[in-house]
Amino acid sequence: MSNLLNPLFQAELDELDQQEQEERQRFVVDSLDSLTWVMRKLVALEKQRKEVNAVADAEVYRIESYRKTELEKAQRDEDYFRGLLSEYAARCREEDPKFKSVKTPYGSVSLKKQQPKWNYDDAVLTEWLMENGHADGLVRFKQEPVKTEIKKQFKVTDAGVVVDQYGQMVPGIQVEHRGDELVIKPEV
Repeated sequence: MSNLLNPLFQAELDELDQQEQEERQRFVVDSLDSLTWVMRKLVALEKQRKEVNAVADAEVYRIESYRKTELEKAQRDEDYFRGLLSEYAARCREEDPKFKSVKTPYGSVSLKKQQPKWNYDDAVLTEWLMENGHADGLVRFKQEPVKTEIKKQFKVTDAGVVVDQYGQMVPGIQVEHRGDELVIKPEV
């Protein structure tokens, strides 16, 4: 795989491999030259990561395409056979209105009564219940804090405690002060 990389980037990676074999010594970035050397290594590693991901993604796509094709074929076959069983059960019910099921060594086919299915349009139903005095016990009200407004209205102490305008602690919130994040952006 590494033969697909730009030769300059490959040289950087080969140098890293050589260092690993010689058991790396603790390297210290102490100048612009050493910083540039480290950044070159990071750029080469990022290119390698992208290449590995591209190859893996292509294989995943190929395998997923195979899976999709095979599962679609299996689903078509299953739908066909289930249709045959449905027709058989319907004929049995026509011949014997009390028909419930038939068993085979490989499974059974049965007709079972189902309860009616209720389909709701929550917005329309909620509005009707509210307007017609049926909200009590039939409409649920969800309460949750509006966090963006809380951040605007309350202050945070150095200890990470949130207080209101009177200095009273607001329970249920703890603010974690975090240090600066190191951001490294190799130019790829």
